[in-house]
Parts: sequence; C-alpha cells; structure tokens
Amino acid sequence: MVGDQQDDGGLRWQWCGPLIILVSTRELLVRRKWLSGALAVVTTGVLVGVAPTSAGARVTAGATPISGALAQTVESGPAHTIAQVREQFLRHGPGAEVLVVAHRGHWRAAPENSLKAIRSAVKAGAHVVEIDVRRTADGHLVLMHDSTVDRTTDGTGAVSELTLAEVRQLRLKVGLGGDQAPLTDERVPTLAEAMAVVKGRAMVNLDKAWDIRDEAYDVLVDTGTLDHVLFKSSAPVAEVEQFLATDPEILYVHVVKEENAADLDGFTYHQPEAFELVFDRLTEPQIQPAVVAALRERARVWVNTLWYGLAAGYTDESSLRDPAQGWGAVVDRHQADMIQTDNPEQLINWLASRDREHGGQGQWPSLPKESVRVQAEDYSLEGKGIGYHDLDDENRGGTAARQYEGVDVCDNNAAIVMCWIRGGEWVKYTVEVPKSGTYRVSARMSSPYFPAGRFSMTFDGQSTTGPVDVAGTTSHDAFELQEIEGTHYLRRGTHEFEVRMDEDAYQNFNIDYFQFDRVKQ
Repeated sequence: MVGDQQDDGGLRWQWCGPLIILVSTRELLVRRKWLSGALAVVTTGVLVGVAPTSAGARVTAGATPISGALAQTVESGPAHTIAQVREQFLRHGPGAEVLVVAHRGHWRAAPENSLKAIRSAVKAGAHVVEIDVRRTADGHLVLMHDSTVDRTTDGTGAVSELTLAEVRQLRLKVGLGGDQAPLTDERVPTLAEAMAVVKGRAMVNLDKAWDIRDEAYDVLVDTGTLDHVLFKSSAPVAEVEQFLATDPEILYVHVVKEENAADLDGFTYHQPEAFELVFDRLTEPQIQPAVVAALRERARVWVNTLWYGLAAGYTDESSLRDPAQGWGAVVDRHQADMIQTDNPEQLINWLASRDREHGGQGQWPSLPKESVRVQAEDYSLEGKGIGYHDLDDENRGGTAARQYEGVDVCDNNAAIVMCWIRGGEWVKYTVEVPKSGTYRVSARMSSPYFPAGRFSMTFDGQSTTGPVDVAGTTSHDAFELQEIEGTHYLRRGTHEFEVRMDEDAYQNFNIDYFQFDRVKQ
C-alpha cells in the first residue's frame, strides 16, 4: 500500500513499498527510479518525478545534465517555471487559474510538433504544450500527429514502417503541412529532444501515446521529466488504473465523450488530475452544469476550442470575433479551467484582460488603437452589378451569412468568410476611418494552396493597389493576416474600396476581414 506523504526540508516524497518487489520491465524502471531517489536528493535536492513546491524554483525535479545536441536546445525565458505550472495544475475548483494548452506546439509560428513550435508555445506563455507521439519501426518515439509522414514532411510512408534514421532525413513543412506547403529546415524531433526543450519551462500533454505509454514513460524517467507530463486517453477505467498504480507520480487526463460519460464516476483507486470533456451538443451528459460542478471538486476540467464538434459551437474563431461566444462561455458558463487552443497568445491576452489573477495587463479586443476592421461578409448593400459581381447568383456558402445574395460566404469553424472566390469577381466595401492619416491595409486570409490567388484594391475609385499575391497558409482553416504592399492617405470619414479578383490567376482562398492600421509618423 502507499504510505503517507512526508515533508523533509521542503521536499515532498512518498514511500511506495509494493513497488520495490514488482518484477516486470516497467515496474523495474519504477523501482530503479525510487531506489535511486537518495542519489537524486544528493545531486539536485529533489526526487525524480516530484516538483519543488516553492514558486519560482528553477530546478526541474530529478534534473540530469544533458550533453551534446540536447543541451543546446534548452532555452530560458518562460513567464513561469515548471514548479509554478505544476502547482497551478494541481489546484482545481473555484478560483483556479485557467490554464492554456497550445495545440501541436504552436503550429501557427512553426511546423506542427517541431522543436521550434514547442519553443514558440512556451515563449507565448502556454502552461501546457500538447504534442503527438508515434513509434518508429526500430522502437524510437518521435513527434508526429498522423500515422504517416506524408502531410507534414517531404517523405511518405507510415511512421511505424520507417526507422529513426529514415525519419531523421525528412524535413518538416510549414504550419500544418499539406501537398503544396513549403519545406523548412526543421526536422522531426524525438520525444527525448522535445522534453529537453520544455524541461523546467512548461508541462506537456502526450497525445496519440496511450498505446506506447510504457515506452514514453521510460523516456520521461530517463530525461527526468516525468513530473512535466500529462498522459491522456479514453481507455477503459480498469486499464487506466492499472497503469496509474505502477507509479503514483504519473499525471493523467481522461477524455470523456457522450459514449463513455459513465467514466466520470468510474475511477475508484486513482482519480485523474483532469477530465477532457468533448461534446458536440450541450444536451450531452458530461457537460451538464451539475456534473461539471462536481468534477471541479476533484479535478480540472479541460475543454478544446479548436474546431466545431469538440465543444459544440465554441471555437477559437468564434472567440476571436466575440469571446462571449467562445472562451467566455466555456469558462463562465461551462466552468472549464483548461482550454486547448490554436491561438495561445490571443487566449492569454483575453484572460489577462478579464482577470487580475492572470496579470490584468492584457489588451482586448486585440485590435490596435486607431485601427479598424471590415468583415468580408459586410460588403455593399447596393446589390448585384453595383455592389458586387459574382459569376453565379448562388451563395455557395449556404446559411453562414446573406444566404439569399450572390457573394459566397462560408462558416469556417465560426470564422465567417468570403469563399469560393473566382477570377473576374469583384466586391465593394465601405470603411469608416476614425482619424485622418496614412494607413496600411492587411487582409486575414487562408488557403492550402501556393500560390493561392491574386487581387487588386481600388480606393475611392482612384488609387489602386496590386496585384496582391495571396500567400498560402497550409489550410483553409489556418488564417493569417497578410500585409498588402503600400500605404494610403485617408481622411477621417467614410471611404469606399473595391476588391477585384485577377481574371487570369488561379483563385482558391478565403478572406475573413480587412484591417486598416494607422501608420505612426
């Protein structure tokens, strides 16, 4: 049985007698870890797998010096230490801080699941970095979301059929990858390399790793980062509890959907530290207010706002338009205290703007002062042939907005965008300029294609900018703000601008909005 926790000079440790006599390979590793604890205390002052409890401590639990290439990846500079994040994570219930989970590292800033994406997520201030883990043909653990390397690298084939040496030769593609995405110099990292980058800086959630949890555990013990990691699955409760019983320092998140909602009350011996609630509708049992309130008494509540269907209609894109329709509802109405997002900076800024506990210094909305946005669906009301020209009268986007008019408007996970764009089409808009001055124009656009399209902009029927070549973003759902070359002097008041698609260029992109930023002289 597990003995009482004790305190010795600020160190928290736990004696687990039965673990000493287990004889399987995994349990021998556990025994090795605990028997070597005394050496860990002598060398680092902490036990493997137990974080220092003092806020601001920079020593990672069980830290072991890393030589060579791994040592060179370690950086400094996160806003919080692993001790602070662990303390926050293990604190739940009313008043607990909302923790930010960065999806696949920070793929908007670097190739998904790359070391650079992990560094970017930590730099952005994410408390937890989510990564995906696969096993190679020769038994090494590498970061890869898909079962194949096709989408995100310049190679082909299943990860399980490639050796580590073969995977090492591959180059990662920009962002979310795809057939036309440009290559980068980033390579597929191993789990050990990823943990070296994040060590002492943030926690890590391992996705796709449940079936290889024993191998992942071995890597974490060897790198001294077991205390950083959240294992995750929706496996049967008995299977999960068997794994958790082998080491009391394992942290675990249980994924709950409608079909396994009974798991919420199924854990007897080892309670998960968090429950990840996935729900398509608010009628599902796992998201009912009384159920969630009871959960918060014993664990954290994790919600994903990545796309439709993970948290009903609450998405990052709905949050960027109006936080009350996304992050705000998830936190205030549905009591989530962990959010996985593809927009960590914006979520952190929103949290900081609403909550002194998160710093109280964030800016929201994120629109710069003296800037103005025009949503793509807010085109002229003057009608067909005067306010716009579309190649057919059907709104191919359906019911997203202005469904009975000709301009195609789509709903991309709550980003309401102009879509199905084709050469020769044009649309007119008006913009209310708040202050006279020189303005730079940008457009928030998306496309998996390279190049994605071309258009020109004419202001007040006089000055024309372009043609503007639209840069690919690796996905129709991966929106990026693209600056349009040149500036325009605009007086305070109402101005008209026309967006005209190049008749001869290939067109396959979406426009979310246009942004006018006043240039400071």
